[in-house]
Amino acid sequence: MESIVNPIYQTLFVMKSKVSLKVPGRICLMGDKVDLLGKPVIGMAINLMMTINYEERTDEKIEFYSHDTKERVKFILGESPPKNIDLAYWSVLYERLKHHIRKGFYIDVSSEIPIGAGLSTSAALSIGFIKALNQALDLGLSNGEIAELAYLGENHDLGIQCGRLDQYTEVYGGIVFIQTDENPSVEYLDVGSLPIVVGDSMEDRKASLILNRVKAQIKKKDSTTLKAFTIIEKCVYEAKDALLQKNYSKLGKLMDIQQEQERIIKASTEKIDDLCNAAKNAGALGAKQMGAGGGGCIVAIAPGNQEEVAKAINHAGGRAWIFDIFRY
Repeated sequence: MESIVNPIYQTLFVMKSKVSLKVPGRICLMGDKVDLLGKPVIGMAINLMMTINYEERTDEKIEFYSHDTKERVKFILGESPPKNIDLAYWSVLYERLKHHIRKGFYIDVSSEIPIGAGLSTSAALSIGFIKALNQALDLGLSNGEIAELAYLGENHDLGIQCGRLDQYTEVYGGIVFIQTDENPSVEYLDVGSLPIVVGDSMEDRKASLILNRVKAQIKKKDSTTLKAFTIIEKCVYEAKDALLQKNYSKLGKLMDIQQEQERIIKASTEKIDDLCNAAKNAGALGAKQMGAGGGGCIVAIAPGNQEEVAKAINHAGGRAWIFDIFRY
């Protein structure tokens, strides 16, 4: 992992004994799961934040703590932290960065982003840890390096069947068109605001089961799954143009097309479909689920009707938010 640190930057940073920073959640505007095949996606960082605090210690003790789950992990410099924990994202990233760590430290997390709702708390957790150590230890990591390291921790080290959507959206902020193959790139889309509503289905989400099944279908070259992914990929390119042109009607139709593909590959749920229909009946131009599926959140495009759509989602048994775009 020495290669992820650019020595040119070492003299430009000042080591810090305390660091406090925030990382946004994210939504996927188009392309959920096609990043499993390295296809492009469109992500949006949202103004729902996770806070990470780091403080250097004078001894060799290291402590992780989550204010949300109340999980606390303690170990000594040189030891390996446990991986069968909620904070395993930090454990694997600690292993990747440990050769830079010379002193003990305390790090904690508290989050406005609801856990398990599909708004990417896991990527925010990983990114916050890397950013905190990046600032505290003069690592000089670029945005791309931070995003890729967070992806490697989740995908390679923990074996989570994720693509690069979450990490790159949350590191860069704004609305971004992301090429998610082995040579990832990020293009900022010039979108000043976006009239969306997000609704949480409040279901017991089964994201890992859906992802593992879809991944297996891709490996078997299942024609239904591959056709659905091809249609969603086409929607991503068309949605990029629709966003830049502020063509919300077109964007809504594309959301509906993607949601139909989610039903075809059995990644949706009855509750998700009910929330999408409730949103459209209240004036949304289109709606789709986000993330792996099996529960979680939907996003609806609703110019002029955000409040009405939010009320309809709540009335249908969901939990609605009206988010702004988060930019660093």
